[in-house]
Amino acid sequence: MSKRLYREFYLLPRGEQRALVLLSLLLILSMIFRITVHYLPEREAEGLKEFEQEALKIRAVLARADSIQRARDDTIRQNRTFRTGSTVSYSYAGRSEKGVFPVDINRADSTGLLPLPGIGPVFAGRIVKYRNLLGGFVSADQLLEVYGLTGETLDMIRDRISIDTSGIRKIRLESATFRELLRHPYLDYEQVKALVNYRDFSGGIGSYRDLLDNSILPDTVLQRVLPYLDLK
Repeated sequence: MSKRLYREFYLLPRGEQRALVLLSLLLILSMIFRITVHYLPEREAEGLKEFEQEALKIRAVLARADSIQRARDDTIRQNRTFRTGSTVSYSYAGRSEKGVFPVDINRADSTGLLPLPGIGPVFAGRIVKYRNLLGGFVSADQLLEVYGLTGETLDMIRDRISIDTSGIRKIRLESATFRELLRHPYLDYEQVKALVNYRDFSGGIGSYRDLLDNSILPDTVLQRVLPYLDLK
């Protein structure tokens, strides 16, 4: 659970990460202040009210900044004009450009993903970050694993994307470290431990059959992670 929360936090834009950290610090400071005031004389209680007022002001500023970002993303999406055929014209930051569909989600950078309907700068950044964690996409359905991306958005872009799997980054089980294996989103601590223990005990993992016959990983996990394993 904590690993999943960490991954979701990592996929957030840097601005949202800073906002979450700031809010967490404010909550912790507020709790410490309340506990401290509880043991102080009655006349010190006025400071708590002033502190809460300042905290409310800071939260209001953060909320306003977030709403401005959302409004900016909506404006970018509204300024795009999609035409029939394979070519799309869109306007971003006052500049007209052209993009050609389909967009290869394994090769496009965050800017190259912007022509896709429903994909603003925030989602484009999350898609690229998650793609880097995976080692590349092998299926369009994996986009649903990107934080906040819904099935409705995927339906809008499914016919406008392509996936070149030739550049998938694979993990070589014979030599991968514990940390390298744990970094992959489809493997948790216990599963990595089972892989490493079996590899050390048996002298290596030579094939898919070794993993399957020895039930090292659950079948559902094995099928998901298999495209990212180099068993040669």
